[in-house]
Amino acid sequence: MASDWQRALIALSATVVGTVVVAVLYWARSIFVPITMAVFLAFVLAPVVGRLQRRGLGRTAAVIAAVGLVVFGSFGIGAVIVQQVSQLADTLPDRREAIKEKVATAKSWIVGDGSGSRFGQLVDDINSVIAPPPAKQERVVVESAPSFGGRVDNYLGPAAEFAGQAAFTFILTVYMLLRREDLRNRLIRLLGAGKVTTTTKAVDDASQRISKYLLSQLMVNSAFGVVIALGLFALGVPYSVLWGFIATLMRYVPYIGTWVGLIPPVLFSFATAPPWGGGWGQPAAVLVLFLGLEAFCNNVVEPRLYGQSMGLSEVAQLVSAAFWAFLWGPIGLILSGPLTVCLLVLGRHVSRFDFFVVLLGDEPALEPRVAFYQRLAARDQDEAAEVAVEEAGRTSPEEALDTVIIPALGLARRDCEAGDLEAADLKFVANAAREVATEVIDLRGPSPVGPDPTRERVRVLLSPARDETEHVAAELLALTLDPARWEVKLAGDETLASELVDRVAEFRPAVIVIAAMPPGGLSHARYLLARLRQRFPHVKLLVGRWGGGDDVPEPREDTIKNTDGVDRTLAGTRKRLAELHPILLAPEGKAFAERTNKKERVGTGGA
Repeated sequence: MASDWQRALIALSATVVGTVVVAVLYWARSIFVPITMAVFLAFVLAPVVGRLQRRGLGRTAAVIAAVGLVVFGSFGIGAVIVQQVSQLADTLPDRREAIKEKVATAKSWIVGDGSGSRFGQLVDDINSVIAPPPAKQERVVVESAPSFGGRVDNYLGPAAEFAGQAAFTFILTVYMLLRREDLRNRLIRLLGAGKVTTTTKAVDDASQRISKYLLSQLMVNSAFGVVIALGLFALGVPYSVLWGFIATLMRYVPYIGTWVGLIPPVLFSFATAPPWGGGWGQPAAVLVLFLGLEAFCNNVVEPRLYGQSMGLSEVAQLVSAAFWAFLWGPIGLILSGPLTVCLLVLGRHVSRFDFFVVLLGDEPALEPRVAFYQRLAARDQDEAAEVAVEEAGRTSPEEALDTVIIPALGLARRDCEAGDLEAADLKFVANAAREVATEVIDLRGPSPVGPDPTRERVRVLLSPARDETEHVAAELLALTLDPARWEVKLAGDETLASELVDRVAEFRPAVIVIAAMPPGGLSHARYLLARLRQRFPHVKLLVGRWGGGDDVPEPREDTIKNTDGVDRTLAGTRKRLAELHPILLAPEGKAFAERTNKKERVGTGGA
């Protein structure tokens, strides 16, 4: 087990490595952004290239055709967008008066005109305090005409950088598609660690899932933008192609992208709307168009294409969007969704990256039994009850006892024996687990009215081997047994072996169940079994090793002497008792038990 200084060293190393990785991603973004875009395009175009190859094209021709289509489409759309942005910048100042009038109208509707509305006067007063009008000052403006070289550098520098990154992205995409198998084999060599077959299946499955998802997402978002552009054109909103392009890009941003994308066209329509509908008809129609189309995509289109969910946590997606936007700006914000999906799929298929599933996935980070125990250890019984009740609703109340509550008792005792849980906390966990278990058992519905006096019952004695956690587990078994078939008595957890023998002689049960929950407890259970078998040779003796789970090694059943069965779940013990019930009620079984009890009464009297 790692010592404190080793854990501190590991944490420090992880912090340093994480900081270095983030710094490299930030300072070398001019390199990593084209590489990421190339990987994204390679995943998106891989199914297209494969389909072209199946139609008879060679690999090189298919790759060139697919990438060429993307290049020409990008340049065509880019030219239209640049033209519309230029026109918007030229014509928007001409609408200054209309915009001022619309803003004044909206202000008067919200706060009044300031003359008859006290709230409007308050807003004006606060505005005058926060932003007072500047004092009149004479200003001398000295303008220096920039040199020709400066103007060229200001315009050509960013354009040349963008063109270089775009060319590098498309060229890298071509070679990634051409050398796809070689790149896959190198990845398998790095991640395989001797398990070539398993890693090959994982990498192939992951790449196919990512390609399918990213291509479907691109199709949905592109169709969304096209419908928005056509709808805005039909409504008479200028520059509809620009607004549709913005909607397509912003839809890659999780949760908030669509709503950010509708702001520019709605504001532009508000400022320049025609008079129909009192000047508010067109903005309202634009808003309805966005809302209706987004609802249709979320509830109809996307579930049919790639399921209800990719298993991404909502918080992880938003944090990822902020993280990549900080590192790479707007392009990082747009790529945050695909990057997060790729990391999540990688974590699900490659074991050494499974921490991505914990960080980014929407599956519970803790198993129900661990979550239940963790809440009880924090003395939060209400949330622990929610965990148990939710699991009972998902499965059944009996299964929730076996998979959540009983294992939590074992975890509590393990931590108590290791010194990580105080005795008082263990007592609280046991009592709270008992109360929550009673609530879970009540979910089964109305319990039987009670034992039928005309029906014979089999006597069962439940005895904990050591402590209160086993006593609680035995209580839960008693609560799940049918009182019409079983007459159950429960021994205390502080009962001595000699007292238990006397209790058996007094109660004369047909079956004795000893609760000996892991970890440990076998030595005392073997001692009790030996004493009971020696004194009551014909009584059925069962051992309940409940709550261990598959991760707890257990000895073979044949190594536990003097027992008629060992079960690892309450359900297993109930099943065994159900199998014994008709045997014990048969005339031979009752006569055999009566002879045993008579012999024991004679022996006791002689003592």
